[in-house]
Amino acid sequence: MADSQVSEYKTAIYLLSQIDAPLKLVIAGNHDFTLDTPTYQRMLHKARRRRNFSELLRTHGQPRDARRLFEHATGIHYLDEGTYRFRLANSTALAVHASPYTPAYGTSGFQDPAARPGPGSGKEGGRGHEFAVPEDADVVITHGLPRVVYGRRAGFGHIHEGWGAEVVPWGEPPELEKEERRGGSGSQRGGSGSGSGSTVIADLGSVSPLKGDSPEVVAEKERRLREYAAGKCVRTSHCAGDALPVEKGENTLFVNAAVAGQPVQPARTTSLIQLSITATS
Repeated sequence: MADSQVSEYKTAIYLLSQIDAPLKLVIAGNHDFTLDTPTYQRMLHKARRRRNFSELLRTHGQPRDARRLFEHATGIHYLDEGTYRFRLANSTALAVHASPYTPAYGTSGFQDPAARPGPGSGKEGGRGHEFAVPEDADVVITHGLPRVVYGRRAGFGHIHEGWGAEVVPWGEPPELEKEERRGGSGSQRGGSGSGSGSTVIADLGSVSPLKGDSPEVVAEKERRLREYAAGKCVRTSHCAGDALPVEKGENTLFVNAAVAGQPVQPARTTSLIQLSITATS
């Protein structure tokens, strides 16, 4: 949500209700402070003497009002931090780990003070949030990105400066690297620990004309952007038998699903992803 107002949650729930899917999962982020009940209660306490206090209650509701909207939303599961296991219609067991937390910055919701950035350095001031992601997780949905993820797919959205998807091979947890990594669609980049490269499925560099691009490259980027816009999503499949399958214990598909970007950046779309998950009894 942009401002954590009740009307925005109602709009989001209506949009989700129109999607034909048997399982709909939702997590919060730092802008969704009314879903972070202790934080919102502190905000209301500080705002009680302000003239616009009654207006704040009218637009944002009482503590827990936002959560109640999701509790009564049919077919939509709001996930607090933790690991969830869902039984799908084909008897497949789906393990999902969720977390709304990001390093503390400002006074928004779901802030982790242990990972507050240091002054002027851009570095983390603490050891960071403890993302207890189990190794058997099929999907990881977080607002910020955990440093190490074991799972088939990891989706996040806090980093508005970026967007896209990348398949990364597993390896030993790497040391933090300072060098900036950039690549176009389908480009190979050095992996961490495994020695093999990661593969970019889509990113801003694959749809944004850059200085030095040839006319042919610019035309291809514009074509790709039109294709994404027409389909309203980036479609990619990583099932067994596909060119780049995502296999448990081998690699992870990372998806930066941040659709809100900078004004000078091209419009972003959502992602439609197909993965294979083995059915269990």
